[in-house]
Amino acid sequence: MELRRLPAAGLIVWLAVFAARAPAGLDEATLAELIVLFIPLCAAPLALPQAVRADMSSRTGPAGLAGAGAALLLAIGVACVDTGGPVAAALAVPWLLFAVAVAIQAGLRLLRRRPWSTGEAVLDVGQLALPGAAVWLLVYRADLVFAGFGGLAAVLTAAHFHAAGFGALVMTGLVGRGLALAGASRARRVHAVVAVLMVIAFAGLAAGIATGVRAIELTGACLYAAGLPTLAGLQIFAALRATSGRARVALVLSSLGLLVATGYALMFAVQGFYGAAVPIATMLRLHGAINAFVFLGLGLWGWSRVDPRG
Repeated sequence: MELRRLPAAGLIVWLAVFAARAPAGLDEATLAELIVLFIPLCAAPLALPQAVRADMSSRTGPAGLAGAGAALLLAIGVACVDTGGPVAAALAVPWLLFAVAVAIQAGLRLLRRRPWSTGEAVLDVGQLALPGAAVWLLVYRADLVFAGFGGLAAVLTAAHFHAAGFGALVMTGLVGRGLALAGASRARRVHAVVAVLMVIAFAGLAAGIATGVRAIELTGACLYAAGLPTLAGLQIFAALRATSGRARVALVLSSLGLLVATGYALMFAVQGFYGAAVPIATMLRLHGAINAFVFLGLGLWGWSRVDPRG
């Protein structure tokens, strides 16, 4: 199988899981599972080859096959095995092992990167977030409690690590490449600041979740609220300058989706301080789903259609 066919195959599997789960009703936990599952099945096969500058027309290597197998086992677990117990945990372990392997390679690239480029480095940092995402998903699937989080809280945390960590940071790097193709030197300087802001935002969000300190988590969320709209604007700028056709449409729609999703994220983050309650179900549909399917899905597909060499 060719690398460029993996995302389509993953989407077919994801749709099959959706069809299997939907008749029982999409409660909060089920919808969160489906959102998270979209990342290994569809987003990661689009993101990882671009992050390492692989040729999308090449045959799937051992790493690609391992990732596809890990995602497939995870999909089987979500579709067929209830959360909790050794079987559910065992089917989530391969994704964790694959995520660790990806992070090790990304860490080595980051240490060896010469010359240094903030736009390229953020791609590596995004991949470093993947093991944390996989750990939280394993915690949820095994029905464990970790750092005070279990059940729905664990799968929501897994969603944040997959999307706000891995997905958003990889997208940030790809936007930087698009700006380089557009020859937009001023926009690239803005992008460098945004890239650093995004890394700090994710670190704050992760630290706040891990420690339970609400102020740290809110700080991370507010930094996202500042950085993500700017990233959306930069992506639209890069799309209009460096892309055309369906790729341009996908990237513009991706940016608009990000703006909607970010607005709901900010409202939810401040509700503990100002009482602007946003139900979890609303957040899953208008924040989580839009982030995964529109911002990441369309955005990664759009950048995959652009030749990074210009």
